[in-house]
Amino acid sequence: MPELPEVETLCRQLNEILPGEKILAVEVLDPRLGTTEDEGLDGRKIERVYRQGKYIRIEMGKRSQDPGISGPEKGRGKIKQKPSDDRLTAALHLRMTGRLLWQTGSEPAPPYTRLVISFAAGRLILIDPRRFATFCVRPSETAPALVENPLEGLPPHHLKKTAEKRRLPVKSFLMDQRFVAGIGNIYACEILYHAGIDPRRHAGSLSDAEWRKVQKASAAVLPRAVECRGTTVSDWRDLFGMSGENQNHLEVYSREGKPCRRCGGMIQRTKIGGRGTWFCPICQK
Repeated sequence: MPELPEVETLCRQLNEILPGEKILAVEVLDPRLGTTEDEGLDGRKIERVYRQGKYIRIEMGKRSQDPGISGPEKGRGKIKQKPSDDRLTAALHLRMTGRLLWQTGSEPAPPYTRLVISFAAGRLILIDPRRFATFCVRPSETAPALVENPLEGLPPHHLKKTAEKRRLPVKSFLMDQRFVAGIGNIYACEILYHAGIDPRRHAGSLSDAEWRKVQKASAAVLPRAVECRGTTVSDWRDLFGMSGENQNHLEVYSREGKPCRRCGGMIQRTKIGGRGTWFCPICQK
């Protein structure tokens, strides 16, 4: 599942292309994708793209009076024109296997394409073999507020206060989108390794000093992963179909039975909350 660095990578790449571009057509090829049928998207200009947790949010201005090109033909997911002229925000969540691809040529859409948004400069394609990704459009003012954003820093005092009465494992706490937005399995494992904290410990047991270590570790792990355009351990690709490079920097994730690069002990694997969890039993206390 794409996590914070992967989603941030896509948002940064999209922001290099889409602002100022006008939507020419929107084609929904899978009715399970979301509730977009009554939103008038044709003719709207993209204002900005940003990340909110694991969501990609695309802000659109008011619809022009003459969109120029109508949507796809009936029966292929045409987006109906909406009388309202308000600014809109599209929210896209890639879930488990969703990814985005930018195409500028005339090549056919790849297999498992679920959504195509066409612009003069090219088209944005959502590919999702398992069909879990979601796409919805709402008035911009209804976009929910973000909880803690790890790329902007994790305040240790707030994390400690939030976690102090909770007995869930600290790894599960970091992955809970109600508390920290965007961290998933890969980066929770890596952050706790860098912080030297056992992922099985109750979140409420961490001291102020240990939460400061979590803050410092996240400030090292996450920006580096963004600079590497994410972690490719299976099917992750960026907007242009390129693999990420952060897999070359993983210390514990998917390294069961291999030596810890810090102490030489063997990396172990366990399950926490039904998810595979890798850690060093010597370094992480």
